[in-house]
Amino acid sequence: MKKTVLALSIAQMMLSGGVAYAQQQQQPPAAATPAAGDNMEKIIVTATRRDTLVQDTPLAITAYTQDTLANNQVKDLATMTAMVPSLVVEPHSDSGGVHVYMRGVGSANHTELGDPAVAFYVDGIYVPRPQGATALMYDLNHVEVARGPQGTLNGRNSTAGAVNLVSGAPSTAKVFGSASVTIGDYHHIQTQAMINIPLSDDIALRIAAIKDQHDGYVDFLKGSNVSPGAQKYGAGNQSGARASLLWKFTPELKATFIADYYSDTGAGNIYLSAEPKPGQNLRSALIDTPGNLDQSIITAKTKVEWRPMEGIATQYLGAWSRLKRTNASDADAGFYPGFKAENRTEWSQFDSVSNEVQVRSEYDSPLQWVGGLFFFREKNKVRFDIDRSQISEAMLAQDIANGSVIFVQPTVGQYASAMSFIQGDRELHSKAAFAQASYDIDPVWKLTAGARYTKDHKFDIGGQNWACPNWPDNAPRGATLTPSQIAQLVTPGVGTINTHNIGPGGVVNQATCGNTYGDNTADLAYGQATWLGRVEYKVSPDILTFASVTTGFHSPAIGDGGATTKPEKLTSYELGFKSDLLNKQLSLNIDAFWMKYKDKLESQVVNNTLQNFNAAGASVKGVEAEWMWRPTSVDRFSGNATWLKARYDDFLSCDVDAARANGQACGTTAPTVNVGGTVLKHAPTFASTLMYERDFDIGKGRITPRISAHYETKSFVGSGAFANDVPGHPGVKMQESYTTLDLSLRFEPRNKAYTAELFVNNATDKEVKYDAIEVCTQVGAPCQPTQQIWAAYYNNPRTFGGRVSVKF
Repeated sequence: MKKTVLALSIAQMMLSGGVAYAQQQQQPPAAATPAAGDNMEKIIVTATRRDTLVQDTPLAITAYTQDTLANNQVKDLATMTAMVPSLVVEPHSDSGGVHVYMRGVGSANHTELGDPAVAFYVDGIYVPRPQGATALMYDLNHVEVARGPQGTLNGRNSTAGAVNLVSGAPSTAKVFGSASVTIGDYHHIQTQAMINIPLSDDIALRIAAIKDQHDGYVDFLKGSNVSPGAQKYGAGNQSGARASLLWKFTPELKATFIADYYSDTGAGNIYLSAEPKPGQNLRSALIDTPGNLDQSIITAKTKVEWRPMEGIATQYLGAWSRLKRTNASDADAGFYPGFKAENRTEWSQFDSVSNEVQVRSEYDSPLQWVGGLFFFREKNKVRFDIDRSQISEAMLAQDIANGSVIFVQPTVGQYASAMSFIQGDRELHSKAAFAQASYDIDPVWKLTAGARYTKDHKFDIGGQNWACPNWPDNAPRGATLTPSQIAQLVTPGVGTINTHNIGPGGVVNQATCGNTYGDNTADLAYGQATWLGRVEYKVSPDILTFASVTTGFHSPAIGDGGATTKPEKLTSYELGFKSDLLNKQLSLNIDAFWMKYKDKLESQVVNNTLQNFNAAGASVKGVEAEWMWRPTSVDRFSGNATWLKARYDDFLSCDVDAARANGQACGTTAPTVNVGGTVLKHAPTFASTLMYERDFDIGKGRITPRISAHYETKSFVGSGAFANDVPGHPGVKMQESYTTLDLSLRFEPRNKAYTAELFVNNATDKEVKYDAIEVCTQVGAPCQPTQQIWAAYYNNPRTFGGRVSVKF
């Protein structure tokens, strides 16, 4: 009924607006009347490869300026989620990266094996690794988030959407700058600054930098095996710097050169209990591996704009980027005292080169077009190790009785094993050609068509998977051991060859591992055409409606052992409504969509290896709304709402989680069932964010209190495709409906260029699960068969602080 009423209301507004617009075409224009809405923020975006206002862009797109981001305490993509319909950013620990979901669609593969489903761009240049999405947002012109497939004009794999950060551009007009300081609890300190310097009438330099650090949120429980002064999990230590040089060679030719650096030396995140006991301090853990992250990204970018003749514009976008990372994390999080699982990225380097050439029309004609070529290459190398070990019951009991650490190195007769994944040369070569054209049939009707052809080549040369010595044939406590399990017990002697743990920096070969490696060599090539068709109808000067059909695809994945998948394909149907109503006091945008996936890509950890597979398909239906209402010059209401129905289509699969709980194994003893109708991850039926702020004149300036509330209904947050309960663990993979609340109070003195603000984020200290996983995954592993241990990543706790900023 609600959807029917909404559709009828939109149709009525379109019809009445269309009649009014037709009448306006036959009558002299009326004099403009000033309105509160005249002061509304207008943002120009580039999602169509042209500079267009958000309200004139026929896409489901959200955009915010740097000032709006700062007023909402947004510092990265994860802290922006409530401001964008259906956006979820899920943290992870063993890669320094995140999983980004939109409309219930994303990728759970954050390794060098996979590509994100929500494409991430900085200044229009594709960022291939999900770690790039954690970069700090500072000195931006704006950020734009386009929802739904962007497979015609955007570079790669944007089946769920695309995020583009547009940095502040240098200006030759004058010297100007800004600076800010934020101080909060958890010893949070953030400083940032920017200065723009014209060097001549044709050359300008803009330099910006930021530093953000805070303590961790997860306390060490008594008995944790950590050194004094170790960072708590959740601690952040991020910094960034950017230098941009604008050079206007001629009136028709200009170039911008950007050097960008980002680093994160925090502690990373950690799983916490998904089934906390009553009275348990959720944000605490028994740690035997302190979190350690050392991640950096350096990027060099070039943007060249040239108008070779009147009415034609060309643009070149080029970039080289290198991401390097080492990190260590506690994979067991102390859920099973006496058992240790440690994940380590010993070394990694991800090099990428991107080149894109665009040509577009700029003449005054009903026909407007854009076309281009895209070339992308990425070379990745990484070594990722897992060490597991377990002390005896007697040693554990002695440690607990003495109040000492809960884990020590295993000795003779105790269990130890390891895995090492060494990828020395894993590459992606991608190239594409694209074109899109729009034709104005008359002042109110426009047609658009576009197409893209992409050719991907992925390969792995000599990749190795080591299982030391017989992983995953583990040895549970008290069990009668098989000869294979006996081989994994520590034997007399000294060194890794006797412990079967690799250890930080340890050598991996047949002698030290006690086994031979599995070959990861693979070669995968694929080509795919995607297309777009769209019709626009301008109901009135302030009301735009559009309907589109868009296709997209996600390139196939290479997995451990050289396994490959099919590509994921998508067809999306969309109806959109954008408006400035009530004498431009109200901006209301509504988007209805139906996305049909075929061979949807999924990833899940099975026996400590990340396995990629294709689901038969999925259907995602929904309605999104965004609004900004300014009824007076001092009152502002804004927000968004999403109704979503995201379900898998019929396909047969095995419920890995239920199988483990029942002591079964997929592929042998566990049954295969139909997953059709199961809800997708991060797809609540309804979600909404409501924000209100009001300006109060106090003579010496104005104060602005702001309240922002975010609500979501129950949602599935587990891995895989099975949202049903795990036997013995009801609701463990679900996040119940919840509301979070953010508050702030801003002061802006009259005729002065500084702003002071106090804020509280997550004011009610609500605990929200983002991801749930069973942390000991093999039947027969040390924490089996007596219990299943479920863990989850959570949002940040309540934080508060103050910020002072100045512009000059």
